[in-house]
Amino acid sequence: MMKDKAFKVSLCGVTSALALLIMFMSGVFPMLDYALPMYAGFTMVVVIVEANRKWALMTYISVSILCLFLTPNYQASFLFILFMGYYPILRYSLDKIPLLLARWAIKFAVFNAAIVVYYLVFTKLFTGVDFTEDLGWLGEYSIYAMWGFANVLFMLYDYLLGELTRIYMYWFRKKIIGRK
Repeated sequence: MMKDKAFKVSLCGVTSALALLIMFMSGVFPMLDYALPMYAGFTMVVVIVEANRKWALMTYISVSILCLFLTPNYQASFLFILFMGYYPILRYSLDKIPLLLARWAIKFAVFNAAIVVYYLVFTKLFTGVDFTEDLGWLGEYSIYAMWGFANVLFMLYDYLLGELTRIYMYWFRKKIIGRK
């Protein structure tokens, strides 16, 4: 029992350090503002598979708190905190919903709520941030185009998260770690 707990604590510590390193890299590579929080969020999958959701949630909380103090890119940090960090943990539970339509409705509701909060935080706290400056040619519809594009990317992210989870569970664990 003690050996199992020690393994979980060390796994969460190493995973937290890796997620923080990935998030810290958002200051080095600012063009990866959206990709790096996704990669850091994927580290929660490892904790879910090797420990459980409770340990993954505690890892997410610790990384989120440390992210605010240690990472230089607030945009990437808030994206991790508001969605990318906890979504892999939540997805594990949502995928157990038998009705496909209900499952996707909840996933989209959670994503869109997080995106609205993210947008409001950045437009109110950081007034110099304009998310639609690259889509200015669309005029008043640029925010809707960006929102629609974000939903399409969310579907792709959800699919890729599932595929990466399968690769981890059925290939990486067997071949590299030697676990079944």
